[in-house]
Parts: sequence; C-alpha cells; structure tokens
Amino acid sequence: MFRFVIAMTFLLANTAAFADSCTEWRQTCISSKTNTTDPAGDIKKCTEAASVCRVQCKKGQKVFVGPFNGAHHPVTSCS
Repeated sequence: MFRFVIAMTFLLANTAAFADSCTEWRQTCISSKTNTTDPAGDIKKCTEAASVCRVQCKKGQKVFVGPFNGAHHPVTSCS
C-alpha cells in the first residue's frame, strides 16, 4: 500500500507539473477530486479558482491557488 501511495504521489506531482495555464490547472484540480461526495461542488470550486487565477494572472500574479489545500501553482499562461 505504501508503494502505491508513493507511486500515485509521484504520478500526480509530475502530471500537475505540466499544467501551465489557469484552465489546465482547473482540469487538474477536477481530476484530483474524482472520488468525493460532492463532485458538482468540487467542479464549481475548481472553476471558481480558475476564474480567480485568470483575473489575477492578467494583473501580473501568475498563480493558481488550489481551492482545497491552498497550494500555489505557478502558471505561464492566463488562459
């Protein structure tokens, strides 16, 4: 089980590293919440975070803030 957790952490970390726009981080955010009790609410939170990301990015603050853990993920594109 421990090896599985390590493998999944590595996979998610490397997959997320390829997200470079607010929209891509939105999709990564949604994908990370596949087994929850409120999928519609999770999608809404990820979508709202992407919207905030786009607005802030256009002002020069190029970061997607994860709605569930507050993690800051740099972006290179505001789209």
